[in-house]
Formats: sequence, C-alpha cells, structure tokens
Amino acid sequence: MGKSFDSKWVSLKGGGKRKWWIRLKAKIDTGASRCSIDKKLANALGLKKVGEIQVRNAMGKQTRQLVEAKIRIGRTTYDVELSITDRTELSCAMILGKELIDRVNQNSLSPQKSGTNVPQFV
Repeated sequence: MGKSFDSKWVSLKGGGKRKWWIRLKAKIDTGASRCSIDKKLANALGLKKVGEIQVRNAMGKQTRQLVEAKIRIGRTTYDVELSITDRTELSCAMILGKELIDRVNQNSLSPQKSGTNVPQFV
C-alpha cells in the first residue's frame, strides 16, 4: 500500500521583523486552487498583505485577504500567496493548494543540479 499524503511538514518564513522559519503540518488539498493560512498565524508571523481575492468554497463566496510568504518543502523554497481564513476549528493551520502542489511536482520531475532526483513530497 502506498503512502498517504493527507498532510505534510513544511517550513514557513515569517515576515516583517519576524524573519525566522517555523515548522508546521499543512494539509494537502487538491480541491483548493491556492494555499490558505489561519488568520492568527498569519498575524503572528507578520506576513505582508498584498491584496484580496474572491474564493468559492462550501460556505459560498468569500472575499479573503492575501499575504506573501516563503514555504520550504524538502530542500526547495517557494514564494507563495496565501489566502487568510479562520482555521482554528480545523486540524491544520495551513492548506497547500493545487497551484503550489503542481509547482512542487514539476520541481521533483526536473533533474537536480546535484545529480540526485529526490521527489519533494516523499
């Protein structure tokens, strides 16, 4: 039986004065277009707000704020925009959406400069 990739440990870099990396478990959600982060976590990390976006989900249409962040998965760092929402009642403070998953998969299929090809989601 293969591995289940329901969630993944990732590193997230804070913004503003808080420029440290934290590790957290993020849920992989292929039904979500983009990544999302809990509002309290985004505020605590001082992530820079860059705009708003309309999203459609089980609760209907919502307008959410967007923040910029750096996410490290495996040995690779990605610049991403995350939508902010209240995730306090959910099991993970962050979800990884399809846009990032596709980038990670594309990276894992590209030959590495070091000569090793280690998939990033393994």
